[in-house]
Amino acid sequence: MLFISARGSTAFRRTSDALRHDAVMHAILALATSAVHTLAGASFGALAIAVALHLCKVGVEARSWHGIVTHAHPASRIRFRTTLGAFAGAIGANAVLPARVGEALRLGIMRRRVEGSTVGTIAGTIVLETGIEFAFGLVVIGALLAAGRSIGPFGAPLAFAAHPAVIAAIMAGCLVGAVVCFALRRRVSRLASSLARGMSVVRSPRTLFRTVLVWKLLAWTFRFAAVYFFLAAFHVGATMWLVLLVVAAQNLAGLLPLAPGSAGTQQAVLALALAGTVGMGAIVGFGVGMQVATALADVVIGIVAVALVSSWSDVRDALRPARRRLAPAA
Repeated sequence: MLFISARGSTAFRRTSDALRHDAVMHAILALATSAVHTLAGASFGALAIAVALHLCKVGVEARSWHGIVTHAHPASRIRFRTTLGAFAGAIGANAVLPARVGEALRLGIMRRRVEGSTVGTIAGTIVLETGIEFAFGLVVIGALLAAGRSIGPFGAPLAFAAHPAVIAAIMAGCLVGAVVCFALRRRVSRLASSLARGMSVVRSPRTLFRTVLVWKLLAWTFRFAAVYFFLAAFHVGATMWLVLLVVAAQNLAGLLPLAPGSAGTQQAVLALALAGTVGMGAIVGFGVGMQVATALADVVIGIVAVALVSSWSDVRDALRPARRRLAPAA
């Protein structure tokens, strides 16, 4: 009897596992089918408008950074074509390379093209431009929290932000950052002095507002408009609340740029933020479609922009170390 009972329980367990496996596979298949249906039903007119607005955003962001760079190098005549090429080239590289490797390309192009520049100065302009972008992102997240509406499975955002675990994590992060800065205070001081020239525009508030912040505000306007038309293109529901959720999710995903263009991370954050508003398949299809469209646009404009500011001397200098290595062998 015990042997029969054991065999029966084993068979029941195997049957349960098989049913569970079939249910998971069915759910995955249904999710993939819904996502493909969302991608296939995209409106190409709205998608084209969204991509065009995204490219306008990139150009205006480059103009904002151009104001920072020109103020840091008043004696140099810097063409916007150079700044646009470096900025768009970095955007294109970040779309296919992880950990924002494209910023090194941006620094290298400007260091070579701007007379009298240094690595620290150009890095300072990049840090300031990134900091302003981060500040605008915090404003969007703050507006999302102040709205008080439910966000996916988290409920009211202020209640989630006031959770003791969240507060403890924020305090621990601030404490670790303070300890690291104190331990490396001498290096931080030297780094700050080398970056100060690149951030010189902050000492002129009127110039900062006129040549940097106005362009950055216009870039964020293009960004909201592009997300709106992406939502409309994939029939997810183009409302200002969903636009705010998507932009905030993109900002949060950008904090961990482990994959190219924050791919995967952005889709996961979007799935959490939009859960309960539309179907999960539509969310996945929208996230993948928007990611692929913007990545392709970034790569194309990056290649074109780098070609505008590159020359044969750049290629020759890049190949020179390889020639030196091959000379002894020859």
